[in-house]
This record gives sequence, C-alpha cells and structure tokens, in this order.
Amino acid sequence: NLIELSGMGVDEADFAGERIEQIFQLFDKDDNLPSIRRVHLIVSPFERTVQTSYFMRPHFDHRIVRTEVETRIREQEFGNLQGDEFQSFRDEQKTVGRFWYRFPTGESGADVYDRVKSWWFESVLPVNNRVGYEPVDALVVVTHGLTTRFVL
Repeated sequence: NLIELSGMGVDEADFAGERIEQIFQLFDKDDNLPSIRRVHLIVSPFERTVQTSYFMRPHFDHRIVRTEVETRIREQEFGNLQGDEFQSFRDEQKTVGRFWYRFPTGESGADVYDRVKSWWFESVLPVNNRVGYEPVDALVVVTHGLTTRFVL
C-alpha cells in the first residue's frame, strides 16, 4: 500500500482529472442535463490512489465539497507472499478458483466483493440522504481495478 505512482501514472492521473472536468462541463452546458456543481471525492487509502487523487483534483477542485478516504475500496490484500511460495499459491488459486481462493494472510476476491458491497449499500446509495450533509451531484471514486469491476 506504499507503492507510489510512476511518472506515467502521474501523467495519467493528470489526464484523468482533465477528462473528468471536461465531462462535468458538458453537463453544465447542456440544458437537458443536470449541472454538476457539488462533487464528493472518495479515495482508497493506498498511496498510489491518494497520489492519483492529488494530481486529478486541481482540474475540478472548485466542484469538490467533500473528500473521504474509504478503506473498504482498497485493493485486494494478497498477504505476505515471498520467494518460491508465491507460485505454489498461484497454482492452488487456479485449482480453487480465482474468486474464491484466499491467500495466506490475505483475502479472496469474495472477501473484496463483500466489503465493496457493504460500501456501496452503506455509503454510496444513501449519499444524498445523510443527515447534516448537503446533497452532491456526482461522486468521483479513485480506487483499483478489482474494486472497480465489482462496482460495475
């Protein structure tokens, strides 16, 4: 979780922020679409996602009303895998199935699915019904590949 963005990752994050702002502007200009003025930014706690949000944010910072670091959308925890053991765990994963196999001291795809589902139902669906918070027009979520696939 301390892995930092590469130079290319920084460029991609900057481009993503620019593209998100362009999409928001399309909404703002089209009378048939709602304007996007209030954005809730949600970020995985891993270093590379925090850095991604840092480089994306300047492009649409004027819209952000809330930023939240959410542990339930972090990447799958593979555990402490070192040396030759890793390949034997990968072989066992093929037998058990990628979704169901839980790495020693790690988690399975099913574990990730359960926490992402919890986040979706407890935080995303009721986002505009939270007492003490003004409604938002959009959520921007900075997370990881597997987590994103479970949301979609």
